[in-house]
Amino acid sequence: MRSKRRLRELMANKGTLPQETLTDILSRLPIKSLTRFQSVSKPFSALINSPAFISAHLRRSSRHSSFFFRHFNNPSGSNFSFFLNNNQIGDVEVPLLGCLIRFPKIVGSCNGLVCLDISSCYARAFVLWNIARKQYSCLPSPRISDSRRAFWMVSTGFGFDRKKNDYKVVRIVSFGCEKDESPVVMAEVFSWRTFCWRVIEASIGACAIHEGQNGVVVNGGLHWLGNSAGKSGIQKFIVSFDLDTEEFRKIPIPDFPAGICVKIMGFKGSLALAFYPAKEVDVHSRHGRPGVADWIEFCVWDECDGADGKCWTKLNSIQLTTVGYPVGVANETGLIIKKLMEGQGAQFILFDPSNQYYRGMHICDASYSCDVHSYVESLVPVSGGGHDQVIEEEPSEV
Repeated sequence: MRSKRRLRELMANKGTLPQETLTDILSRLPIKSLTRFQSVSKPFSALINSPAFISAHLRRSSRHSSFFFRHFNNPSGSNFSFFLNNNQIGDVEVPLLGCLIRFPKIVGSCNGLVCLDISSCYARAFVLWNIARKQYSCLPSPRISDSRRAFWMVSTGFGFDRKKNDYKVVRIVSFGCEKDESPVVMAEVFSWRTFCWRVIEASIGACAIHEGQNGVVVNGGLHWLGNSAGKSGIQKFIVSFDLDTEEFRKIPIPDFPAGICVKIMGFKGSLALAFYPAKEVDVHSRHGRPGVADWIEFCVWDECDGADGKCWTKLNSIQLTTVGYPVGVANETGLIIKKLMEGQGAQFILFDPSNQYYRGMHICDASYSCDVHSYVESLVPVSGGGHDQVIEEEPSEV
């Protein structure tokens, strides 16, 4: 009743209210209410779908972020589901699910858009999905194929190019090679604005990006863990991709012993790493997951007198009361850690490395695995170029 009364008042006063005042009022409303407004008034619909209003609404909704996660509760990888933790935990109905061979993977979540990998393997098909607007768009097929050479590993990422106001999907392909050959790496980028893929130069040399990684967005770039074989042994580094210039570069990382589990994260605008000290790692964990520990340390790639003008500086560490491992990052301010409790399943905590503050998180039930991403409601359309691939979902409750 309150929403209907507010709608009548706004429509009655639309001709007398300044545009700035009307925008300010509407930008405070949830997506569900704005959707109703669009259906009753063409002027309201034009305003709500304008780029300026979408940006204004996003600025407000970004203050109230939540979490979107994918999890399954048995080692065989079956019984997957998506959940949205938006004031309350709710199951999310996945578009196209009945047509898919495999349950979708989350490539990334940015400004209300979720990018899904819906292919059976090698990241061959993608969907952009706005959960709040109940819209999705199937992206065209990537251009790099295995018609001439077999794929070895494929890594992906999804982020926002602020300078060009463009959302981009990045796909990095490593091809199989003979024993004495160096891996061949190619890359391509999908642009939300042009709605097409472009093959770009992958100037990262012979390297392998660990399969299964999603690129982590930090300060306008996507980042993956990578390594290469050199004369001195395995060299580990971070592969960084600038979403604006679309250029790759390598960032050296501390000399972690082999087998150490590492998590890239953003921390207040800087690149950071969460890692396990060698003596703490239980590589063959009794919990059924390798590389868990009860001690996690953090270091930040920050300004110093290093060769690149930056170097890794130890930030802080956290002592867990039991073993655990990182599963996600929360808005460049904290690390989401899954603690494995003896006889009690799992518990999720959000840890802030700057002050060692942590709190419990009620994300989902104790599941075998969980992939967590930050999420905000927004009006950002799933197609930036006005393409007709946008599909409205059937009405359903989350």
